[in-house]
Amino acid sequence: MFTALLLFALSHGNPVIPAREAPAKLDRVTVYNGVALVERVLTVTADEPGPFIVETGPFPLSARRDSFQVKYEEGPGMVQGMEIRERLGHLLSGTQRDALESELEGLQTERNDLDSKLAANSAARSAIDVLLDGVASGKNVPALSELDADALLNWVMGQVGDLDRAQRGFLDQAKDLTLRIADLKKRMGNASDERYLEVRAHLFFEQPGTARLRVIYLVDQAWWHPTYDVRVDPDLTGVNVALVAEVSQMTGEDWDNAVLILSTSQPNVGLDPPALPNRNYFMPRQQALRGMVSAPSAGLDVLAEDNDAGIKTGGRLRGKSLKAPVVQVQDFGITTQFVLPESKTVPSNSELHRFPIREVPLEVYPERYVVPSLSTQAYLRAEVRLTGDAPLLPGSARVFLGPDLLGTADFPVLRPGDSTMLNLGIDPNLSVSWETILDDRDEPGLFGSTVRTNHVFRATLKLSAAARGPVSVLMEEVIPLSRDSRIKVEASDLQPAPLGGEDDLKLRAEKGVYRWRMTIPPGASQNVRWGYLVSHDEDFTPAYSENR
Repeated sequence: MFTALLLFALSHGNPVIPAREAPAKLDRVTVYNGVALVERVLTVTADEPGPFIVETGPFPLSARRDSFQVKYEEGPGMVQGMEIRERLGHLLSGTQRDALESELEGLQTERNDLDSKLAANSAARSAIDVLLDGVASGKNVPALSELDADALLNWVMGQVGDLDRAQRGFLDQAKDLTLRIADLKKRMGNASDERYLEVRAHLFFEQPGTARLRVIYLVDQAWWHPTYDVRVDPDLTGVNVALVAEVSQMTGEDWDNAVLILSTSQPNVGLDPPALPNRNYFMPRQQALRGMVSAPSAGLDVLAEDNDAGIKTGGRLRGKSLKAPVVQVQDFGITTQFVLPESKTVPSNSELHRFPIREVPLEVYPERYVVPSLSTQAYLRAEVRLTGDAPLLPGSARVFLGPDLLGTADFPVLRPGDSTMLNLGIDPNLSVSWETILDDRDEPGLFGSTVRTNHVFRATLKLSAAARGPVSVLMEEVIPLSRDSRIKVEASDLQPAPLGGEDDLKLRAEKGVYRWRMTIPPGASQNVRWGYLVSHDEDFTPAYSENR
């Protein structure tokens, strides 16, 4: 579909050199979120030095006109200017249409020859039928007068069999030719007149020779985003993450047999930070008591390695090993590019194409998480840490435990050394129960005025004897905090002692969260007690609230 029309021109009133045509080829596409950078290459040849004009197209209307670039890659010349023009015409070039018409003419000639053979075959069969009618009627047939009945029958049967076999072969060929002719007519008929963009580049050849040019432009309506298949070993000893890219596009041009590069850069977002606004308090003319606040004012080139080297056909590598091509990862710190192996084809039809990028093993630290006062279920989860040499991008993930699909989760961006928590559902082997063992109110004495309320709870965690091995359990509970100096809340009856690390103490002071970590072997149970004492003056009753 994509070709280049080459027109040679001489400046300062010199006559125009007759136009020539040269093919242009889609080379590679870098896909971002919402836009793609397309690169095509073409080769032009000049027989003498001097100015040279290249008109190349068609390009889709979705291409951004201000993004076009024409670059010299090889050859004795330079680019001196460029124009972008809109055209209305046939999307097939003259060369392409001539080639299709020539192919169609050849097929139709072949079909006409085949029709002649079919007619000759039918005539031969009719002649044999006439011959047999003559023999049956007793007429003297010179060619067969010396043949006995058996020989005549054998000769006729052989002739009829040969003609029938030829007929079947002719009909199969006719069917194939009909389909090929219909396909060619469809391809030619679909290439109707449409509006498209054309690039007119002004070149200068310093000496005769051949130049290789690269045309680069941005097109809208192209997307890719990462998805993950997260597979957790049934014994929770490992996690494997498969990163898969989902690519789709509606740019108006098919990406046929191109190197596909997926980038995490966001060219649509822009590079400039927001400008600082002016914010002022002032007194309005109406002398209102309250002031008013003014509102704030509103590519790197990565070449894929040639993975075709060493790939043989016809069994020449039989019995030998061949390393599969893999995605090349270019991590630039701020952005990352994934260069897919081998060329890919993505039509402009919005269909989703999935390309595996890589598999990454993660370190895993499994645990059961329980909050007895909120749920009697033990939730299985695992902290996973990225140990590879390339980042993982944010995206949705399908989480599997062994062969079973557990559900979907959101995967955050992870760079080497980062970790995240994966929730894996409920562990039926760990049972959780809890109860209130003390809810007592002490009234003030004869000479006092302080009311004290004591609350104590107990949780029991039991691991089934059928469990595969000991499990690590993290238990959390919240003891109310006082937001009023007239109310005093003190933790009490903490058995065993809760965790006392720096993060634990910070969480306790800010949110009242107490944490216990324990290891429970199969068939064993663990009790945990916690409580708190609330003290306040008898003259008022404090309010209690709970929200999540």
